[in-house]
Amino acid sequence: MKIEFHGAGQEVGRSCIEIDDTYLLDSGIKVGEIVEYPDNIARREDQTVQFPAKIDFKKIKAVFLSHAHLDHSGALPLFDHFGLNCPVFCTAETRAITEILLKDALKIQSFKRQHTVYNEYDIEKVESMMKLMQIHTKGKVDNVEFELYDAGHIPGSSCIFLDIDGKTLLYTGDINTTDTQLLHKIDELPHADIMICESTYGNRDHTPREETENKFLDKVQEVLDRDGRVLIAAFAVGRAQEIILLLNKREFNVPIYLDGMAKEVTNRFLEDPHSVKDPQALLAAVDKVNYVEGRERKKIIQQKGIFVTTSGMVTGGPIMQYLKFAHDDPKSAIILTGYQAEDTNGRMLKEQGRCVVDKKMETVKCEVSFFDFSAHAGRQGLIDLINKVDPSILILNHGDPEAVKSLAEVFKERKVYTPKTGDMIKV
Repeated sequence: MKIEFHGAGQEVGRSCIEIDDTYLLDSGIKVGEIVEYPDNIARREDQTVQFPAKIDFKKIKAVFLSHAHLDHSGALPLFDHFGLNCPVFCTAETRAITEILLKDALKIQSFKRQHTVYNEYDIEKVESMMKLMQIHTKGKVDNVEFELYDAGHIPGSSCIFLDIDGKTLLYTGDINTTDTQLLHKIDELPHADIMICESTYGNRDHTPREETENKFLDKVQEVLDRDGRVLIAAFAVGRAQEIILLLNKREFNVPIYLDGMAKEVTNRFLEDPHSVKDPQALLAAVDKVNYVEGRERKKIIQQKGIFVTTSGMVTGGPIMQYLKFAHDDPKSAIILTGYQAEDTNGRMLKEQGRCVVDKKMETVKCEVSFFDFSAHAGRQGLIDLINKVDPSILILNHGDPEAVKSLAEVFKERKVYTPKTGDMIKV
């Protein structure tokens, strides 16, 4: 079996793995000031497309999409644009959320007047290629039998189990081994000959979830007690819904507002009760939340309240309008609830207490707090999972070099690979 890594090799982003020149596991991008595509198909300098690519798209017979996040799905329209024409197997939630995220990404690129390498027609074509699979339902394409397992990462996320001519391969995608307010943890996974496992937190563990939740709720109350506003930067998919579920655990006696793309995603989850752990709890939490329309923002930000909004890394979206109003108020706080990538406003806020507000670099006077509501397994969770699957061959991806190498050291008695983007492995 030949396994080529066109992305996410000792890096986080642009996940794309090719199996035997015939199948793809995910097709993502690396999101930043300049979008990076698998195999560097789009150049960093001007985003124009360069060929020949290593992937011969016309030979690909199937894509297996683990989940909707753009670092796993974002390259699909580009691949379609240049010849991909095959089934894309995924869950119904993954298809629905991928559509929302791809269209939003295209809209943002157009708004920023960035060169786009695909259009809305390509997104529609990708949607038509998607073949829906339920968790724990077996499927077959060409000579491959496959099954999806719940990954516990975001609604609709899956681990992908392949049986190719009697050799089994398990691709984790992104996984969470801990229950959250929104989702159950990852399924029990079967043994596989080959395991391709994410390593995002391969070198560190998370604070226990319940402890993080309680400290977060205490911080919200602390800010309100000093008559401040609480700005909560949250990812639209999964994190925003988890936060409003958590806020519903206490009575704060102020309005809770939900803004940005999180509204559309939340509505989608409410339409499919099977997508979350406790649909009635989510519905009850949403009933206590006020959805914000754009024209209302200037008015409501002047009131005391809790504002849950995108983007999670403070790179755009309604959070920028709220921050413009509240950044110089020492009574208020902005709370970051997830990973903050390099060169983002969120990373600068977390590490330096400053960010770009209204096109100017500002040192903020409001409090900046960070809470690790990660949707990825920590180091011990990854170790335990790998030991349960007990693969003959372990391949670690989707992590920075330090995280990947640290996790690999635990399994040095096994046959373990730590490929870089561009590497090929024969097993």
